[in-house]
Amino acid sequence: MAHLGTFGAAQREARAYTDPDTFEFCGERFEVKGEIPPMLMLQLGAAASEKIEQTEGMAALWEAVRCSLTVPEREVDGETRPADPSEFQRFYRLAVSHSVPLEELIRLAMALFELQGGRPTEQRPASAGGPLPTSTPSRSSSSVPPVWPGMTPVDQVLAG
Repeated sequence: MAHLGTFGAAQREARAYTDPDTFEFCGERFEVKGEIPPMLMLQLGAAASEKIEQTEGMAALWEAVRCSLTVPEREVDGETRPADPSEFQRFYRLAVSHSVPLEELIRLAMALFELQGGRPTEQRPASAGGPLPTSTPSRSSSSVPPVWPGMTPVDQVLAG
């Protein structure tokens, strides 16, 4: 049997300080505090290509937003500081109190995924001007928009 190598042992390189990534949500500004773990990005990709159930994809979107808005556990002066979820909790309260539509929450999670995945993001116009140019997969409920509006599943791209 072949040895495939050692994985997950490399230390993350220190990221040079840059201006923090931010977004507006319900009139309030949020700063991206954490990172989406690579394994979660794979799960989001599986959701985009419809390789996992839509409910599992929604859970991955939730977790992507939670990870992005939570200050991770960290070492400060030799002391371990616990993770700080207060920004995510503020986001959650706003989303609930303003009854933010699912489509908006998905668009935000997608933007965070694209930002952290290194792909360019694109701001949508403020007014949609009609329905989104996507279709709902036949196996999904018509009341829930597709997990990845505007993206084409990998198997469709490969099929030409």
